[in-house]
Amino acid sequence: MTSIDVLTVLGHDLKSPLNAVESYLEIMQNRVLGDSVEPYLPILEKSVSRLHQMRELITDVVDWSRIRTPSPSRALTTLDVSKTARAILGGFREPARARNITIAADIKDGLIMEAGTGEIELVLRHLIDNALKYNRVDGSVTVTITKAGAGITVEVADTGIGMTGEEQSRLFQEFVRIKNENTRDIWGTGLGLAIVRQIVGLYGGTVSVRSEPDRGTTFSITLPLRWRASQPASEDIVL
Repeated sequence: MTSIDVLTVLGHDLKSPLNAVESYLEIMQNRVLGDSVEPYLPILEKSVSRLHQMRELITDVVDWSRIRTPSPSRALTTLDVSKTARAILGGFREPARARNITIAADIKDGLIMEAGTGEIELVLRHLIDNALKYNRVDGSVTVTITKAGAGITVEVADTGIGMTGEEQSRLFQEFVRIKNENTRDIWGTGLGLAIVRQIVGLYGGTVSVRSEPDRGTTFSITLPLRWRASQPASEDIVL
């Protein structure tokens, strides 16, 4: 995807929430609903939601661009994957609780690897966010992280809406969102899994997905404990 393509998609995806916020602010500015504050509170809530969408889109584009062209002087640090994963999971427990989604974790202690700053955190956040976003009320998410030979394996499984084989084949493409009657009300930038694939590729790891409609989805990644540069990550679509 060229820079022009990215700007075109970005402009298109920002236009809708910007127009919505502009309309909401004009309603408040012109006091269409009267002088009382209460009628405007739902409009303010919608405006904040739209602004969050724009921030998420811009953040994902910046992350995606940075990961696609990593700095030659990119520094590696020692990362405790076990502690990092538990901390990230903690940040998702409140939104999970709001939809009565159970989060279970089986994370082995002492999993240490070499990693670029913030990269593995991005992978985990996107996978867990997807598992919640495309899940059902009263569903569950299970995160399993174990040592496998000279690397680690991460699995994020959900009991959500699942995907068809055709939908899975497009899953890791930039700015691709799975659109059907189950997902039409779910916001997404279409970059989260492309970022996951790109980061895993930097480490010479693998990405795979198993999914069935109405049965849920499991994403699996493997990463070496010690750095070995390789691009891109392989994708295995398991039906």
